[in-house]
Order: sequence, then structure tokens, then C-alpha cells
Amino acid sequence: MTEYVCTACPFQADGLEDLQRHSQETGHVGNCKSEAAPDGGKLSKLTKRLLVAQGVTLTALGASIWACTYLYAKWQGAEAEKAYLKSPSGAGRNLKNHDKGRDKE
Repeated sequence: MTEYVCTACPFQADGLEDLQRHSQETGHVGNCKSEAAPDGGKLSKLTKRLLVAQGVTLTALGASIWACTYLYAKWQGAEAEKAYLKSPSGAGRNLKNHDKGRDKE
């Protein structure tokens, strides 16, 4: 006889009908015990390598996004400063007035 287990809790059933009833009552999903994942949650070497590669990739992506955001903010600040210097009431006017005052002395 095939044994069925719940993937969300320790429930076990000898027949498919019992597992279906448990699934309908709880919303859990079950499967045949021969198809169940091995106990202990052991991961294969390939899976571990893929998880490490995924972590490294996500870290690099996060660092790249942060760097782009930082550089974009710096660029925006430089653009604002440039616009201020070119404006009629900006620092360029103030510097010209300062130079005129210095020439009179």
C-alpha cells in the first residue's frame, strides 16, 4: 500500500482519500511518500553552488544599483549648480559685482 504525506505538516495517510480529505480541510498539499523530499533538507553540491552564485550576483547587482543612484544624484547636483551659476541672479552675477567692487578700491 502506498503511503501519502502532507508537505506542510506531519500528517500521513495510507490512502489517497484520507490525504484528499486532509487537503480539503487544511488547504495543505500532499504527495506520495516515495516522491517526498528526503528528510534533513540536504542540498546537492550543484544547488549549493547555484545559491552562492545567486547571492553573489544579487549582491553585485545591488552594489551597482547603489553606485548608479549615487552617481546620478551627484550629476543632478552638478547640473543644478551649473544652472545656478548661469542664472542672472546666480553666483556669476555676484562674482561680477565683487570684481567691480574690488576694482574701485
